[in-house]
Amino acid sequence: MRLGLFGRGRLGSAILSAAQRQPDIEIAWTVDMGETPSGPVDAAIDASVAGAVESHLDWALENGTAFVIGTTGWEIPELSSRVGERIGVLTATNFSLTVAFMARIAMVMGRYAQLDPARDPYVFEHHHRLKADAPSGTAKTLAAAVLRGCPRKTEWAMTSGAIASSQLNIGVLRAGSEFGLHTVGIDDPSETLEITHRARSREPFAEGALAAARWIPGRKGLYTMDHLAASLLNPLFDLGVNP
Repeated sequence: MRLGLFGRGRLGSAILSAAQRQPDIEIAWTVDMGETPSGPVDAAIDASVAGAVESHLDWALENGTAFVIGTTGWEIPELSSRVGERIGVLTATNFSLTVAFMARIAMVMGRYAQLDPARDPYVFEHHHRLKADAPSGTAKTLAAAVLRGCPRKTEWAMTSGAIASSQLNIGVLRAGSEFGLHTVGIDDPSETLEITHRARSREPFAEGALAAARWIPGRKGLYTMDHLAASLLNPLFDLGVNP
């Protein structure tokens, strides 16, 4: 399949490198800020910057091109209605399929915490010192999964002070060169439970982006990595715990 790639930064470069090792994928073009795609493709991946996502979406809609968004920090009002049934769009705060699996586990952990108010769930993330947004999009995704499972927690909060009992705390660390570490935990007076994902390189994100680009053509509407994970890893999720 022919793919287009918006962005030549760290993630874009990792996707390009991974694609060059895949015999069924041809990168037709890579463009950066101010550059124009050079031709039609089966799908396009956006690994650029938040401020460019909307214009790239407009290009995808105008050209009827399946679109995968891996940039974080962006916001497009009424995205679902804008996309409608015109093309397929998959948005991802994290391209790792393992993280998508972790989000399912996070929801189950939220359900377990809901059974006893003494069980206090939380989310923690650590990234390199140059990461611009905090908390990370992945941390927000994991927090949303916990909140779905634990309705007595009504919102997440990132604070260094006390939080309300209805809030789910997200802890954030920016230091060094960490690719990405995310933990979901439950603190109980007598025990704790944690599950942690640590990326050792950008390889999982690149491979997940290519998996998303293979999956989205032919579909219409708005999707997330959870839909992709459910499709590819369905036997693991046949537990009656869908979000």
